Amino acid sequence: MKVSDIISKKYNISKRLAKKYLKERRVSYQGKIVKDDYIVEQFNDHFVLEVSCPEINFNLKEFLLDDFRDVIFFYKPPFMHTERHKPTDDLCLSDILTSEFKDFRFISRLDFETDGVIAAIKNSYQPVKVYKRYIAWVKGIVNENIIFDKKIDANKKKKVSIIDQKGDNVLVIKPIRNYSFYTLVDVGVDFAHRHQIRAALSYLNFPIVGDKLYGDGDYERLLLQCYFTQIDGFSLFLDDIRPALSIASLQNFQ
Repeated sequence: MKVSDIISKKYNISKRLAKKYLKERRVSYQGKIVKDDYIVEQFNDHFVLEVSCPEINFNLKEFLLDDFRDVIFFYKPPFMHTERHKPTDDLCLSDILTSEFKDFRFISRLDFETDGVIAAIKNSYQPVKVYKRYIAWVKGIVNENIIFDKKIDANKKKKVSIIDQKGDNVLVIKPIRNYSFYTLVDVGVDFAHRHQIRAALSYLNFPIVGDKLYGDGDYERLLLQCYFTQIDGFSLFLDDIRPALSIASLQNFQ
């Protein structure tokens, strides 16, 4: 294996990022900077990533919604990663899971600017049925229910695209209310693929407000929230525990 492989595994980062740190001379071995990504015969724990990592502090009560032993529900605020991308990232939800619930794993992720319910399951637990519901403010007037079943192409890492073929996961999109030139929609999905809701709504010419990647980014955040998650017989509805997206969230957008 190469030095970048060791750094990637030791610090749980992508190989691409590990190579970037090597190029920036941020990796050392026994006190000396490593200049090349050379081959190492076996894993060696003495390679050190020389970056300044933030101190991880948190109050579990701010994130834990409910604990059903095999299934745990958390609240992820906007502008927080579900999982750590870099050692220099601020607190991520995965930090809390690793620290407090070592035998659990997340079944899905929420994007950085998306808030809402996110579930973790015990490593030994195999869910049969997963169902999630989201709300989002979209640009445009949605007048009727929409069934969206096109396939997602997620080969590109940053942005997914829609293929004109039937996919394996249907979105049920329902309008809730209109405000000016915008619609608050409810989106139901069994198990969302990466960026599926964002890409689908953009494809339908109803981009989510604040979505800088898929078409309507003139707002301070992505107005998308996962307000309900059900795993088999366990469920969590985000009601008064956390504020839902409201008309007030759009008033400064006009």
